[in-house]
Amino acid sequence: MMREDTTFKKLRVIESLRFGLVPEYYIDQLTIGFDQIKDVTEKILRKCESFLPIGFQVCGEYGCGKSHTLSVMRYIARKEGFFTLKVEVDGEGISLSNPSKLLNMLFLSIQDNDIYSDYPLVSLFLKALLLKNSSFEKLKRFETIQKYLNVITSLAEVGLLDEYSYFIESLLTCSDEISATDVNEMLSSALRYFGYSNLKLKTLISRKVDERYLNFIEALAGIATLVAAAGYKGLMVTIDEYEVERIKNPSNYKMVQDMLYVIGRYLSGGLSVPRAPLCIIFSAINQGGEKGDPDITRYISKTPENIFEVTKWSDSQKIELLKKLHVLYCETYQLWSEFSLSTGENLTKLIESKLPNSESRQIRSIIKWYLTLLDLQYGPPGIRR
Repeated sequence: MMREDTTFKKLRVIESLRFGLVPEYYIDQLTIGFDQIKDVTEKILRKCESFLPIGFQVCGEYGCGKSHTLSVMRYIARKEGFFTLKVEVDGEGISLSNPSKLLNMLFLSIQDNDIYSDYPLVSLFLKALLLKNSSFEKLKRFETIQKYLNVITSLAEVGLLDEYSYFIESLLTCSDEISATDVNEMLSSALRYFGYSNLKLKTLISRKVDERYLNFIEALAGIATLVAAAGYKGLMVTIDEYEVERIKNPSNYKMVQDMLYVIGRYLSGGLSVPRAPLCIIFSAINQGGEKGDPDITRYISKTPENIFEVTKWSDSQKIELLKKLHVLYCETYQLWSEFSLSTGENLTKLIESKLPNSESRQIRSIIKWYLTLLDLQYGPPGIRR
């Protein structure tokens, strides 16, 4: 049975790789340079766990694999007991210039943490209430988060939490579906008969322009403390594709810089927002011949030790990847075959000539084309099964 389960898992990996996707549960075995990324990530996490908020930057040339590196870092963080959230900005609808939408999109990735609940944020509050660990008392430092905790506690005590979890979750995630006014009216009507009063909620991000950037970092710090109270070691947030903020909507870029400034002040201890086990990682394209984006470096990563540059793959690394694929393929389909170095070298040169300016597309193409070559050599997968 164990062999069948392992073979089935490898079949799933192969099928995902045919589409250029690396399944997370195999990411460590198919990532060249995994140990280096692991070392960098663990250093960040150790600081973060000590309630020292960290800013970090993953940078490199276009198409060098920055997004994959972020995926690996999140994978490592979750393995180490951290909670992760991710977002890919597009410079328009999803942008640092729009903190409410940005936070909403971050919360859409919450299921990556294997929380099997229709209301995952509410479930985190419940877990925190159950554990009441050393981080629980720190929630009091975050006024808005504490108000949600009070309401959730009250609803649970009177047996109404299931009925109102949808509305609380919607408000917490900055959804457009419901307003704080509507929720507070419902809560007032439901709880007044039980002797509860003045239990009012508000959205995590204010509609006031001069408050919303501060609200954003307060929300992230509050959620980071909440996940610590719920038994995690801290929160890792990754923000991918930062470079599009400069390109897609230049008129909004001053607001993007304002957001970075506020985040940077928090990370350096310049705000009254309490410290939290929070790390924020941006990915950005190298600008002006320098490592990374100058604004991310100025406000967020600041020092060289907080910058990780993803370099282009060497020919030997590409061959190393193909060797790993060959072993996986042979193990999956129970084949006895030696790796052909000449085939690997010819394939990589061919794809490099066709896709000279995008290494990430090169790597995905190398994976897909090599699997196709193996299929042609050994017969259709369906026949072998």
